[in-house]
Amino acid sequence: MEIKIDGEKIFIIENGQEAFLKFKIEKQTIIVSTTFVPEPMRGKGIAKILNEKLVEIAIAENLKIYPLCSYTQKFLEKRKLTNLISDNF
Repeated sequence: MEIKIDGEKIFIIENGQEAFLKFKIEKQTIIVSTTFVPEPMRGKGIAKILNEKLVEIAIAENLKIYPLCSYTQKFLEKRKLTNLISDNF
């Protein structure tokens, strides 16, 4: 499964379907607007994989994450990564 990044989107394409995480970067913060996985791709841990890539980018670039997306918020809390959550927005 290949994870791709194009502009402000991290995505995976499988059988013509696209799962994605949309974000933008402002003030040293990655603002995550949505994580979406189409029905045929659900149950395979794809949302988790997309968010793991997000965390990898945030750590590598020394950025915080502002999760407007509820999945991303829960993902960070569950994995005890709340230190990455921005409180500046």
